[in-house]
Amino acid sequence: MSLGRKFSVVFMTAIICCVLLVLQMESYHTQSEIKSYSARGDRLQQGLRNVFLTFLNYRFDRNYHAATDGYFMNSLMTYSLPQTRADFFALLLNDTSTASQETNRTLLLKYREEFIEGSTVGLPQNMFCTKENTHVDQTFGFLYSLGSARITQHLWNLFPETSLFEDKHRYKKCHIIGNSGILFNSKCGKQIDDADFILRFNLPILKGFEDDVGIHTDLVTANPSIFRERFDSISTDASKCEFLQTLTNYDGVVWVPALSVSATWSLSVQAANLTASQDKTKVVFGYPENLLAVWHMWKALGHQTQITTGFYMTTSFLNICEETHLYGFWPFAETADGTHVPYHYYDSDSPTLHFHDTDTEFKILWALHQLNLLKLHVGPCF
Repeated sequence: MSLGRKFSVVFMTAIICCVLLVLQMESYHTQSEIKSYSARGDRLQQGLRNVFLTFLNYRFDRNYHAATDGYFMNSLMTYSLPQTRADFFALLLNDTSTASQETNRTLLLKYREEFIEGSTVGLPQNMFCTKENTHVDQTFGFLYSLGSARITQHLWNLFPETSLFEDKHRYKKCHIIGNSGILFNSKCGKQIDDADFILRFNLPILKGFEDDVGIHTDLVTANPSIFRERFDSISTDASKCEFLQTLTNYDGVVWVPALSVSATWSLSVQAANLTASQDKTKVVFGYPENLLAVWHMWKALGHQTQITTGFYMTTSFLNICEETHLYGFWPFAETADGTHVPYHYYDSDSPTLHFHDTDTEFKILWALHQLNLLKLHVGPCF
């Protein structure tokens, strides 16, 4: 492509992005009555998110499978989240039996058949970069930024031989633990630890909160930005020791979306190198095509926004687990009785600028809960 043509494409893309931003600002609607931590209430943030999505769609215009008219989707579309705060919280307060009901096996099998197994790259077995699905000198484009990364011989040697999840093995009961402040004083720790597989997100603090969130972990995720913000870019001996000491709080492996953005690629590689000699709690890289495939499957079904790691993992784990329970998933800033809910159970931090639509994701998760495809626990465990 000539330089002039490249400039024209970039110029037209910029114009389209600006138009979308303006249209989004003009089409802003009043925020839902439900006070939420989602970015939907911020016009500028929503506009920027649309520009970002335009960029992603331009870069990754792929045709992934999604069964939009199958048994699972028809079942999902029969339920919708109430739009008013009063109606929704009334539903939450009255929902006392769904979490104890049996998983809808027919719907679960249809979900796997129509939604996951229709795309080879979307299978949970491909959630990790392994020696089977990558090769030396392979180049991956970063998902959410320009640039690419090459898989060197040294890095490839650090990859596991095969995926953590075998093709036909499934866990009987899995617990996926979010970090919402809804878990604070929940006394759910013992119940959370009673599972065959436990997944947590972003290296959460467990010590001191065991009664509420438990202590066991089989897989924990880590956004690469954490290496910079919490561990001083793991650049000094002290920060390296702190990082490795933190990992002792978890069993299993640390899943890192290393190929998301170029700015944190070197940090992810450094973290993988640091844990290479450990017997457990090794850093593994998320396989970018898998994340992209899962997002595009939901995108084909109407969820346009870049999905969160929690939503991505839940989507995948429905094909790994016979019974899936979610704790600590709560996008709202208050409970049903109006009590403030911290963004995290372990600190007082506020959410930063992001490009996710957690309200829509929670709506989908709640619908799946009502359909007995998964169990969403939003109350105390005592």
